Amino acid sequence: MAATHFKEAYVIGFTKLHAHHTCRVINNKMRLALACLAAAVAQGGVIQGVVLEHSSGLPLARTRVRLDAVLKNGAPPVRPIQAMTNRTGGFIFPAVPDGMYLLSCQRAEYFPAAHGQRRPNGQGTAVVVTPDSTLFAELRMRRMGAITGRILDENSVGIANVPVVAYRARLPLRVAAHAVADDRGIYRIHGLDPGKYWVRSEAYTLEDGSGLLPTFAPQSRETRDARAYDVRVDEETADADIRPEFGTLFHLTGKILCPAGPVAVTLSSDVGRRVTAGACGRPYTFQGLAPGAYEVFATSSDETQSGFAELFLDRDSANGDVQLIANPQVDFEARRPGSTSPIKVPMKISGRRQDLAEADTEREINALRSVLAPGHWEMRAAPGPGQYIESIANFLPSARRIINDRPTEWFDVQIQSRLAERVIISISDQAGTINGAVVADGKSVPAAPVFLWPVSEGSRRSLGGPKQVLSDTEGQFSFDALPPGDYRLLATFDVSLGEIDADLMESAHAQTLPVASSQRINSDVRLILLP
Repeated sequence: MAATHFKEAYVIGFTKLHAHHTCRVINNKMRLALACLAAAVAQGGVIQGVVLEHSSGLPLARTRVRLDAVLKNGAPPVRPIQAMTNRTGGFIFPAVPDGMYLLSCQRAEYFPAAHGQRRPNGQGTAVVVTPDSTLFAELRMRRMGAITGRILDENSVGIANVPVVAYRARLPLRVAAHAVADDRGIYRIHGLDPGKYWVRSEAYTLEDGSGLLPTFAPQSRETRDARAYDVRVDEETADADIRPEFGTLFHLTGKILCPAGPVAVTLSSDVGRRVTAGACGRPYTFQGLAPGAYEVFATSSDETQSGFAELFLDRDSANGDVQLIANPQVDFEARRPGSTSPIKVPMKISGRRQDLAEADTEREINALRSVLAPGHWEMRAAPGPGQYIESIANFLPSARRIINDRPTEWFDVQIQSRLAERVIISISDQAGTINGAVVADGKSVPAAPVFLWPVSEGSRRSLGGPKQVLSDTEGQFSFDALPPGDYRLLATFDVSLGEIDADLMESAHAQTLPVASSQRINSDVRLILLP
């Protein structure tokens, strides 16, 4: 019976394939059917299926599929079970242990898909596996979003080769993706998560030597006048045309001050990074720069020495000298709020170096002492139970950044180019907790995504942004390590964590819960279906 059910579902899933796939499909069905029989002998449930491209119905080979166990209350995390689709998009998990699971798949340039997904950018529902159960799942993947448009001159003629950048439509500006206009002046920025974006042309020098200044679509130098473009999964947002403003571009020259050896010099601004190879004692130059704020970061080939400088460019400049010294040693010290005495508490610190364009990869930092490159770092920490991070800051006041927008999900720390630096982490032992259950029609809902939005910016920074947990097998959920403040709660399968913000919480009528110091709140959350 299981093999017959599988055969019918598999054939239906492949009605759009060309005839030359037939033999391969039949062979694949036979292999999967044999695997089903083997699984039955092994006393476990079977989860099998096919991954298809949503728009065409064609199978997606070499796609990663995974099973994540829905945990029981208090159970430790379990490593997911993973598989790769074969050449005809098929996959199988034989002999799956009893339990409740989430079935999903991931592939580059596609938005993740999941079994039971109601909306393209939503999340999946749980499947129950028993020793004699067999599930056939058809997972349909949609491509990531894209923005297209033209770069137009004063006569509405396309301009070729102009770089274009996309940002999430929020401050501080963070580069999401790049593209370059083709010979017709048409650009296409792809691989975008759903949400709202600004697009902006970069500085560019034309054939007659005149310059194009960075300009937001449709024709604005500032974000306040920029148009936000809505990006959706499996769709192209078209007609994001940009008419760049004309203006004077500058050059920056400097010298790398160090004894000897090759050096990499990175110039960053809010439109991206530019890198050039240099050498100690030799000058470097960057041409075609728009007026604005810049950061220069130079590092030796072995990355043990580096230098950092910030400047504002409004004319040609030769003030870009950078001194390379050994990367500074940074000591981390934990304290209670309002105290000057250090305390010993277990915690994990992570961080990433952030320039004006983008962030390096987040990495774990030694909680006592570490050697870090100079510049601006975004840091966060995870304390022990019942505690939350109130602040992470330099012991000595640092110079103000030339751009004052602060990250809302990280603590901003500046590592100076000196031999030693100290960072103070303020940890409170009066964290709050929110516990509850997800309910629908009077029943608890297992494996339901629950989103937490800290209303205040300080709380968001302390928690590292909005949070998501899944309800357990009994529908229970918990958020801990909460600073005092107001929080909004939303339970829904219909959005992803990256979409959570104040506007979405308001439109979904998410409930608001005030949490006091050390308070434990029990509150059930109703499952919401978004339109």
